[in-house]
Amino acid sequence: MESNLSCCQRIIRETTIWKVAQHPNILSFYGYQIVGGEAMLVSPWCKNGSLDSYIDKHKNLSEGEKLKLVPRGLAYLHSRNPPIAHGDIKPQNVIITDKVEAALCDFGIARVMCDFTTGVTSRNPGAGTTRYQAKELLLDSAQPTNMSDLYAFGGLILATMSGKPPFHQHKTTTSVILAITQDQTPRPADHLELDEKDPLWNLLRECWKTDPKKRPTVKQVSRMVRLAS
Repeated sequence: MESNLSCCQRIIRETTIWKVAQHPNILSFYGYQIVGGEAMLVSPWCKNGSLDSYIDKHKNLSEGEKLKLVPRGLAYLHSRNPPIAHGDIKPQNVIITDKVEAALCDFGIARVMCDFTTGVTSRNPGAGTTRYQAKELLLDSAQPTNMSDLYAFGGLILATMSGKPPFHQHKTTTSVILAITQDQTPRPADHLELDEKDPLWNLLRECWKTDPKKRPTVKQVSRMVRLAS
């Protein structure tokens, strides 16, 4: 169970980062409310729900319509000074607004990329969602970076286009971790909804390169996604 101290640190970290992240593709932050002794972060209610649930309910979306749902807020976070690494990019952390636009949320493990003396740079080891995590994040002392966000961003694009998360054929966390540590990447054969000849596969493979320095920036990926849509 989370201690009162760690809970306070988590709330401080998330509210501090969320408050400064003002962008049309970042879910608005209203404040927090104490309910039953627990702090609840308050944001707008969006009837369309998360990206994964929206895609599941609208199975007839065209490829172009799906690509337009890929969030642009990550490029904004990475362009800030200092940059902000989100740390948990996945469809469940993308909300579809009433205007049918994608907005990033959940800054619980986000990291400001500089050495602050406050608690806002801390991160719980092992946090994040394994299927979307880069190999370098599986180390105990790992911290999220722009490049690990980019790896996860590739997984988010794949899940948006195919309706299935990376490594969906692996049913346990252990088998997913094993696949990632062996430098395996999602295959077209496991995501038949996205044609193996689709140019997006080449873009996704760039996102999933083992060496973080060889991955493109999110701005470059976002530009290519916009062109494809």
